[in-house]
Amino acid sequence: MRHYWLDRIIDLQPGVRATGVKAVALAEDEFETHFPGNPVLPGVYLLEGLAQTAGVLLSETTSGKRVALMVSVDRARFLAFARPGDQVLLTVEVEALDDDLARVRGVAAVGERAIASARLTFRLVDIATLIPAGFHPFWQHAMDTWLGRYPEPGNG
Repeated sequence: MRHYWLDRIIDLQPGVRATGVKAVALAEDEFETHFPGNPVLPGVYLLEGLAQTAGVLLSETTSGKRVALMVSVDRARFLAFARPGDQVLLTVEVEALDDDLARVRGVAAVGERAIASARLTFRLVDIATLIPAGFHPFWQHAMDTWLGRYPEPGNG
């Protein structure tokens, strides 16, 4: 099972902010148990979507040289539910950034309604330290897909 809680980045300003989107589908495995007859996306997946959005932002900010490893979640608030059929906007803004550490503020929203928010702190790690060389192509493929970078027909 893969745990992608980000479908696509729709806006990116390296070093500043990013907005991603997650289309919540009834086919998600989590709805089998959370909760039968009353499907609600668990809040932890909203946080993971925000973290994945921040990961793309921070990777692009460092020109792909660093990977964001989440080290803390602060001030998490869950205000409403995401349900099947919802399109969740995941917006993160950089609050602090240096060579080894980054802090972002994230908000998950359905339409104009905020449903979750948190402050996330990441350690920025050299990609070779965290991801073995043989897995770099898989990592790059995920990043390219999130960013809508697809090969031109006939080139890939």
